Amino acid sequence: MVAHADLDTVRSAAKEFIETISAELRELSLQLHAHPEEGFNEYFAHRLITEYLARKPHIHVAPSKDKTMVTAFVATFDHSASSAGGASYGQDAMTTIGFCSEYDALPMGHACGHNLIAISGIGAFLAATHLAEHFDLPVRLKLFGTPGEEGKGGKINMINAGDFADVDFAMMLHPGNIDLAYPTYLASMHIDVEYFGKEAHAASSPWDGVNALDAVVTAFNAIAHLRQQILPTDRIHGVITHGGAAPNIIPAYTRAEVMVRSERQDHLQENLFPRVMACLESGAAAAGCTMKSGTEPMYADVVTNVPMTDVYARELLVQIGVDVGDPHEQRSVSRGSTDMGNVCYVAEIHSEEFLAHAKTQEAHDKTLQRVACLVMVAYSLMTDADLRSRARAEFAKVPKPTHDAPAA
Repeated sequence: MVAHADLDTVRSAAKEFIETISAELRELSLQLHAHPEEGFNEYFAHRLITEYLARKPHIHVAPSKDKTMVTAFVATFDHSASSAGGASYGQDAMTTIGFCSEYDALPMGHACGHNLIAISGIGAFLAATHLAEHFDLPVRLKLFGTPGEEGKGGKINMINAGDFADVDFAMMLHPGNIDLAYPTYLASMHIDVEYFGKEAHAASSPWDGVNALDAVVTAFNAIAHLRQQILPTDRIHGVITHGGAAPNIIPAYTRAEVMVRSERQDHLQENLFPRVMACLESGAAAAGCTMKSGTEPMYADVVTNVPMTDVYARELLVQIGVDVGDPHEQRSVSRGSTDMGNVCYVAEIHSEEFLAHAKTQEAHDKTLQRVACLVMVAYSLMTDADLRSRARAEFAKVPKPTHDAPAA
């Protein structure tokens, strides 16, 4: 056993271990990239990853508690220190640290780099298990296989099922074209809306029709006016996915998708979402149509845990010379939305160029460099009682939602 090792020794141990599994992770990444599967249909990815983990010693792989989530999994590693290590590091009870892996693809393939997210979670999890055994640290480590991040909110289902219930700290990496440690990810809601009118010939008898296109256009115009009175950090954007069949036929049916985002989920739920719904309803009322709407699960905003993130930022600088810069500047730019934000509460990608880059050796190497930094956050949580205390205090300051997301 190596007790109270200095950080350089720990870094070396982590890097050496990651190098031993690099080829295995590279093969996993390439297999995922070559077999892209959209959300909740990641059967190949699920089988590939769980079979790989099952071959590792002392790791138990189980399905999600949500039995409908057949492509989700939870891998667990328990290590009870053989010495008095737990007391030495101030642990009254075993700390549980979680990592997340995503592996769903976009329709165009892995243009969001989820093949890299998958191996970064696996790599950090396995490296953390190695450090726990090598340095004899009491800890429970979990790897969450989280399907359907791209708009379907797989992590939300896993949270609701209780998969994350006993996790003290959770983290993940996301590939991009810049290094960030303190990003802003907005809370978001996705609204599907349909308008139903009455078809008529636009030239011979337009008065017999009820124009569903008028309804959706009026709704979008109302949203355009609403944008003048919303916060600079709010976002509303959408598309008309069905606008009618022919120019000489008054459309009886139209459909649109609208995304609504805000810095905080409470503002989104209580203020912005109801105002957008009023705009959509105004279109139906103005055109005399009926309306049907529905929402996907709400993605919460990502709350960066500063004490933990400071450790990651330090490791980026020490290990690979990357200075992430001023946290306030990083937070000033929105990076989109993710269901990792929901876990916090309990980059120019999506392109053909990023799709091609996600399978390169360069992307793999850079991912594992950052895995070596992330695993040091886990090590610090295992060994530093003060860091655990400060991280929990930071989490306690986050306002928790007082009610469920509104239903449309």
